Amino acid sequence: MWLRFEDGCMVIELIDVFAGYRRGDFVLRGVNLRISSNTIVLGPNGSGKTTLLRAIIGTVISRRGRVVIDGVDVDSIRGSPGLVSANLLELVMQSRLPVKHIASLYLDLVSGDYDYFKDIVLRIGEKSALDKGLHELSAGLRIVVLNALALAAKAKYILLDEPFENLDPARRVAMLSEIARSRSVKVMATHTTWLLKSLADWDIYLMVEGLTYGSLKPHELVELKVSRESVSDAVLSIKLRSGSEIYLSKRIGVPLSSFDSLDKLYEVLIWQ
Repeated sequence: MWLRFEDGCMVIELIDVFAGYRRGDFVLRGVNLRISSNTIVLGPNGSGKTTLLRAIIGTVISRRGRVVIDGVDVDSIRGSPGLVSANLLELVMQSRLPVKHIASLYLDLVSGDYDYFKDIVLRIGEKSALDKGLHELSAGLRIVVLNALALAAKAKYILLDEPFENLDPARRVAMLSEIARSRSVKVMATHTTWLLKSLADWDIYLMVEGLTYGSLKPHELVELKVSRESVSDAVLSIKLRSGSEIYLSKRIGVPLSSFDSLDKLYEVLIWQ
């Protein structure tokens, strides 16, 4: 059943959020973010994207600040069926049961759509995946299954962590199309830039070293150049833990569009 999105507000807010996995050792370092429409969190691996998604669903061990979903603190609504789903492995029952049984149990619990889940797996993955345990699947098939579970939950908000990782080009395109069709509000964390032109109306936040910057639209981002040289009219200025800064402007630097991954861009800038 589709959620009735017109009921109530549709906002995820992070207010001065510090979050991590050991007390005092924070991955997120004071994130302020407001999400009310489809959003991409774009950053290199290790920048805190997965931790950000975990903070939204309330599964990080150590947290400071507030995470609010539709005006209610996440600690009060954690696990509420139909509100938030994610493609994170830890949210799915860890067992050696076949995927079809895990999916049936999980989607029944959250009032999701098993037939839709199965359809995604058959079209984008492989039929054999349904009869295997999650631990038996290749990395590519596992992300197809996890994406399908998140989408089939039909939650109001869907969080997707690197949903194209280990997929071949054809499956990446098919999965992107499936994600784009969903009527839920999606929050996608990724380090790749190839998809930006296909998601022209999405908001983008850059994430570097535990902080977010933005928002921008895809057409604005792909026009920018990246430099360590100070730029007076920079659209964004990103301060690194080392104390140096990265500037994004339309005038000076390496075109962001020349990199298919923010990992490579980050390496170039760090070692300049």
